[in-house]
Amino acid sequence: MRMRYLILGGGSVTTEYYLPALRLIGALDDATVVDSDSDVIRSCQQEFGKVEFRNQDYVSFLKSLAPPTESERSCVIVAVPNQFHIDAVRRALERKRHVLCEKPLALRAADCLQLRGLAAQKQRLLKVAMSRRYLPSLMLARDIVAAKELGKVRAITVHDCTPFMWRPRSFAFFAPEAGGVLADMGIHYLDYLDNLVGELKPVAYYDDARGGTESSLAYRLAAGDVQIELRLSRVHQMGAYIKITCERGEIRVNKANENEAIVTPVGSLSRRVSAERPFTDAGWPSNLHGSFCQMLADFELAVEGQATRIADAADAERAVALMEWAYERRSSSMPPSLTLSTKSSDRTKVLVTGATGFIGGHLVERLGLEANNIRIAARTPGKCANVSRFPVEIVPTDLLDIKSVRAAAGGARFVYHLAYGNDGENPARITIDGTKNVIEAAIEAGADCVVVLSTMYVFGFPQGADSVDESFPYRPYGGEYGRSKAKMEQWCLDRGQSSLPTRIVILNPTCVFGPGGGAYTSLPVDLARQGQFCWINDGTGLCNYNYVENLIDAIIAATQVAQAHGNRFIISDGAVSWREFLEPMIRPFAGDVVASFTPQQLKKLPRYGQPFSISDLVSAAISAPQVRDAAKRSGAIRYMASLTRAMRSPNIVSGGGSLTSKASEPQKRFPPEWLATLYGPARTSFSAKKANDILHWRPAVDLADGLQRTISWLAETGRISENVEPV
Repeated sequence: MRMRYLILGGGSVTTEYYLPALRLIGALDDATVVDSDSDVIRSCQQEFGKVEFRNQDYVSFLKSLAPPTESERSCVIVAVPNQFHIDAVRRALERKRHVLCEKPLALRAADCLQLRGLAAQKQRLLKVAMSRRYLPSLMLARDIVAAKELGKVRAITVHDCTPFMWRPRSFAFFAPEAGGVLADMGIHYLDYLDNLVGELKPVAYYDDARGGTESSLAYRLAAGDVQIELRLSRVHQMGAYIKITCERGEIRVNKANENEAIVTPVGSLSRRVSAERPFTDAGWPSNLHGSFCQMLADFELAVEGQATRIADAADAERAVALMEWAYERRSSSMPPSLTLSTKSSDRTKVLVTGATGFIGGHLVERLGLEANNIRIAARTPGKCANVSRFPVEIVPTDLLDIKSVRAAAGGARFVYHLAYGNDGENPARITIDGTKNVIEAAIEAGADCVVVLSTMYVFGFPQGADSVDESFPYRPYGGEYGRSKAKMEQWCLDRGQSSLPTRIVILNPTCVFGPGGGAYTSLPVDLARQGQFCWINDGTGLCNYNYVENLIDAIIAATQVAQAHGNRFIISDGAVSWREFLEPMIRPFAGDVVASFTPQQLKKLPRYGQPFSISDLVSAAISAPQVRDAAKRSGAIRYMASLTRAMRSPNIVSGGGSLTSKASEPQKRFPPEWLATLYGPARTSFSAKKANDILHWRPAVDLADGLQRTISWLAETGRISENVEPV
């Protein structure tokens, strides 16, 4: 008798894993997906036409669900956001359905216990989708440990620290009551470790939640004399692996290799072990998709009364108890999420656009200490991992939809507009028209002040000018990015002539760097790591630098000074050579000798070698649109198609930029041509005197201190390691 699958929730886990798994096991025709979002339903229907879809909330669907007949085999898969798991499971069990619930079953062990009792009372199965139990690489490591091939386990290190790549469909994913990275990925590891080495005892815990959900954490546990270190992060880049240290060697599982474990006995060579047939059906892929297939197959066997390895409510209770212990000891408690409905008597004081970016994240962190009722305008939930750490209200907002922007700006006293167009077909429209919508909505809402973040690039680098101030005309630099910012600025200044009592202030920061930064922080380090960094004219061009916390000081000051209205202000800490600025950050990878080229020499380098990696360029483009635009103009994109080709390149000989082609020497990669745009030879400085005089702003953090804080962040997040060898 075929199983009927009733799936509550049409989000990413359903469309990326459950439905593909049902297709692989031949049960797609037996699935019904229930979701209250009509857009989600339409999207699902395009890809999974055979599935029955119900545009309905799960509560009304379960209420209308008739009790199963004796000849019916059906189950409910609970794949709604975490905060609805308890209610959905309870309702499904009340309707006498077997239940497979996405992890975590709950955020409190007592709730797991109650649901386990209800399942027993209703004589129905309650299982939990700990899908990573079935990951081939983790099963291999578990079997090696169980066989004691390397003796007893002494210590375990779990690192899952990579930028957040999951794309949830709903902002509910980041609600405080849903839990953070511990409830998302950590629960998998707690469950796996419990199966691997037995009962876990918590020792110490720390995370970065500041009134919201954690994006990074450190958790120490023990299982008898086995010491366990768990490090998780959605924003850091420290790698993703499990290292199991045993008496006679080490087992390592890299997250990227889902069908492989590396075994290294003491004094012997390492060997890679893979599972030839990890699942009952050889046609299922040996990765997480196959894991879901096996989990569903085991669920059906469990319904028939057979013993399987699928997790149950008791397993969930043990893992959740460890999660609950951690959350009770976090440095900041987790309050309920702030919404207008629950805070109707309080006027929202702050709206931030572009909050999910580098500068926006720092602004939100500062505002979390100084303001109440912070509202974040965000286009999609996928980039909210950092700002969700704070007690903010995240509002879905399309800057090109004036109604959407008005809803976000309603009741705001201060509006900080940091967003700009950095992707899509016409990013300039988002920069220009999106800014118009934000300012008009703020004026309609009666906001006191709107601070608009622009860039020094609107002035360009005028020839013959030693110092640039706000009196200089627009000469946009950086292609479309600079041009669109200049047009946006001009409109804002014109609108400021009639916007009172709402004040409009424009800030033109120079090269912003600091923890979390891209173009002037992590990008040069990544280039040096890849052997693709070089100096332009020996790094003698001027870097007009701006430490991010100093910029935040200026942004907040702009709202406090009435005379700032209708003005633009260059925000710059000072100027030093590019070599003086970048060398402390790139030295661990580039060493003391770095190639130098003139812009003309760099442009003439042959472009048939192994090019700059996609991940680095995309990361840079997200953080700094001038990088993307420079890449388009320089021709870098034209050779991106060769990324998958294993082409060799001549060596770069440092010194004068001369080229040799020595096949016997190690091959190196060429620096990208757009380095001459980003870290170029211009000797122009930018003056912040106007900001000094009117905003009473001075950089509180000097260059040495800012660089030290930045380098500490690079080390903490895994970009700089004490053990790394220079390129």
